Amino acid sequence: MKNKVMKEVAKVCKTMAKSTSASACTLSFYQPKEPKSLRK
Repeated sequence: MKNKVMKEVAKVCKTMAKSTSASACTLSFYQPKEPKSLRK
């Protein structure tokens, strides 16, 4: 029983993570400027 619940929770978390990352890429086209310290 516990194993089945853990699998379902992992499945939900994975789905949420995928939808969040996808929406961040497609809905907002925000590209932050690269800091000068990282340009080197």
